[in-house]
Amino acid sequence: MSEVINFLKENSLIYLATSGLDGNAKVRPILFYFEEGGKPYFCTANTKPMFKELDANPNCEMVVATPEFVWLRIAGKVEFTDSIELKQKVIDSNELVKALYETGENPTFEVFTISGKATIADFSGEPPKTYEL
Repeated sequence: MSEVINFLKENSLIYLATSGLDGNAKVRPILFYFEEGGKPYFCTANTKPMFKELDANPNCEMVVATPEFVWLRIAGKVEFTDSIELKQKVIDSNELVKALYETGENPTFEVFTISGKATIADFSGEPPKTYEL
């Protein structure tokens, strides 16, 4: 599991795919902020389409790749948290997030993690490494 978190720390810009409310796939960039209790944490606003899509269908997949073509794919279900402490930790970890939402008590601010399967792979011919989140 630490290999997954280290990969995210070194490559924090991730692409998240959701099922759009119109039935079409939607992909957008998001950032990894930190790990807590073995889980990676991300954020959004409940006014955005991404939140509405994940609220309607929490199944998603995210991927990030290095310039050397090593990639991490995480497939699973998103879980939103009501923890003000976790929300504040995300806000304190990023100046842009802090400027947008100011406090973990902001009612539009949402923090989430994902549970599922993480896979690290490359084009070396070696079998992928898999982890449970």
